[in-house]
Amino acid sequence: MRYSIEKMYLCRLIMAKFRNILIVVASAFVVSCIDVVDVRTSIDVNEIVATVDGVTLTRTELRRDIPAGLVGADSVTFSKMYVDNWVLKQLKMRRAEEVLSSNEADIERLVEGYRQSLIMRQLDQYYIDHAIDPDISEREIITHYRANGARYKLDHHKVRGVVVKTPRSFRNTSTLSTALRNVAKSGVSELEALVEKHSLLLSDMSVDWVSYSDFLSHLPTVRTRSYDNLLSKSGVQQMSNDEANFYFIITDVARRGQVAPLECVEEDIRRVLYADRRSAIVGRYEAEMLREAVVSGRLTIQDSLLLQSMLASLPVVEEVSVEEVDSLVGDEERLFDEADSLSQGI
Repeated sequence: MRYSIEKMYLCRLIMAKFRNILIVVASAFVVSCIDVVDVRTSIDVNEIVATVDGVTLTRTELRRDIPAGLVGADSVTFSKMYVDNWVLKQLKMRRAEEVLSSNEADIERLVEGYRQSLIMRQLDQYYIDHAIDPDISEREIITHYRANGARYKLDHHKVRGVVVKTPRSFRNTSTLSTALRNVAKSGVSELEALVEKHSLLLSDMSVDWVSYSDFLSHLPTVRTRSYDNLLSKSGVQQMSNDEANFYFIITDVARRGQVAPLECVEEDIRRVLYADRRSAIVGRYEAEMLREAVVSGRLTIQDSLLLQSMLASLPVVEEVSVEEVDSLVGDEERLFDEADSLSQGI
């Protein structure tokens, strides 16, 4: 019996040692897996952030795409969103392969079309960068404004003017009214001196056009009420509330439906003219390529009528002399005068 007990004790010792050996071997195996490079992927497992269907996102790729200067909590938030989006993208692509496999040819055609579109866009940009003149003259802007005024009609009222806020106790209203009336003729210098002398509050909107709603925001108005009747009044006007009096004058009005003042649409016109230049450059080099392809025999079209129609549609670039431009647009001073008349009443 004693021999049996000793034998059992010996067996337990042997099993314990064997278990310890297994733990050591397993630990060594895990450590070796962490420290070595994944043979299958050739990527250090410490570098792996996520893997979906064998596609791996690494820490290097993640760090590369983190915007410069993003640190702390912002960096953590960005990294989380990045990983979430990356994982979802991989899952969607795999699901698309499964669900849309029958449409693979269509997808490849779309991808190829998109690739070609990008290449052609880069080619267009190449010719634009080498040929475009970025400077748009005032004469070009005014000429376009005169010819296309109907495209620039206002969808809201625009005004210019000034507002002066005074305490209820202010009594020098006659001098203030005179200074307000002089704004349209001589500017705001006289008014500014008066405002500074009496510590009044001036809102100067006499130079740049503003929306009528912005102008009214400087007055004690009610949001739900219409104040269009004030646009028809000339001279100094007044409003009051419990705390102050408001004296104001509207020096210029451009009503809804009228052609916008040139100053309000000048930047829009500049962008339109620049876009037109881009289109003209692309059109010229496309025409040159087509003509060269026809002449050299690189392009053949069996239907002669179709070929003639294609060639007839190509843009023709004609040189215009300075004298022709002057006769077309006239004197610059006259153009400015006509632009002003357009903004007042067309």
